[in-house]
Parts: sequence; C-alpha cells; structure tokens
Amino acid sequence: MLIPSEQWTWQYCPIKDRLVLNLDDTVQFTSELTGAMLNEKVLNQPFSIAEAETFWRIQDVLQPLIANDAECLEFCFHALANRFRQLTAHKSWYFATQRQQDIGAYQLVQLQGNDQLTALVVASDLECIECLLLASGETLAGKLLAKNAVIRVLRNRAQLLEVDIDLARSA
Repeated sequence: MLIPSEQWTWQYCPIKDRLVLNLDDTVQFTSELTGAMLNEKVLNQPFSIAEAETFWRIQDVLQPLIANDAECLEFCFHALANRFRQLTAHKSWYFATQRQQDIGAYQLVQLQGNDQLTALVVASDLECIECLLLASGETLAGKLLAKNAVIRVLRNRAQLLEVDIDLARSA
C-alpha cells in the first residue's frame, strides 16, 4: 500500500494540460483536471499533513466498497485533486429528488438517474455537494457520466449509502 509523503508534490503540467501529483522521480498520478478546470495552476505544491489525513479517511470510507487497492488509490487521488477544481454550477436536474439528509464530505451516497450511481462526496457547502462518481452511469437526462467524474448537485439529490464497516480494521 502506498503511504502519503511530504515528498509528493502537486503541479500543473502544461505539456499534458493536466494537474499531476508527483509521487517520486518516476511515478506520477495524472488527474482528469485540465488547465481550464483549475482554480489555480499550481507549481510544486507539497502534499500537506491535512491531505495525508484526508487520504487515510477516504481509504477507510472506500475500503468496504472497493476491493481493488489500485482502484481505491485512484479514487483517493481524484478526490484529493478536487480542491484545485473551479466551482461549477450544480446539475441537479440529472437526478431524482431524495429525502433531505445531513450529508458531509467523505461520505458515500447514491444518486438516482436512469442508473443508480454510487459516489463519494468530495466537498460540501450549505446547498450543494460535489460527488466523485465511483462508476459510469446514465442521468435522468440521458447523459452518460464517466467514472471519476465530479458532479455538483443539490443536497436533496443524494441518499446516504449504508455500508457495513469492519470495525476491527478501522480501530
């Protein structure tokens, strides 16, 4: 398992036109975020203690649902990269209205479109949540959303996902 390090750095790569996380001299995680999607084009920003704590929190949340370590790691990095994303308008009409719940960051939710989509909440504010999709699926409008896409929706469009957590692992 990969362990977060202060040697990791975020940077915008103009050649790839993507935000990347440099893990060492030879390994990079390339995010889906293009330069136009970024709120700032970062250069060699070190991975912080807060990001490391969030990394472990996301791992714990995803572990019961995502068995593949590489896929879980990919979701973690996409979730962490979201803080560099420009704020976008919500796309709530893509999903059915659900019962209003108190939903916070790093919880698993389901969004009901033509497909039921499982997502990780990567950011939240008073009215909306931003969800990282854990699988591809179709919205009520017939739009196909890709795995790892982040979509902003009103809070009443998401339903908390009940997942059994192995308490022995998280203790």
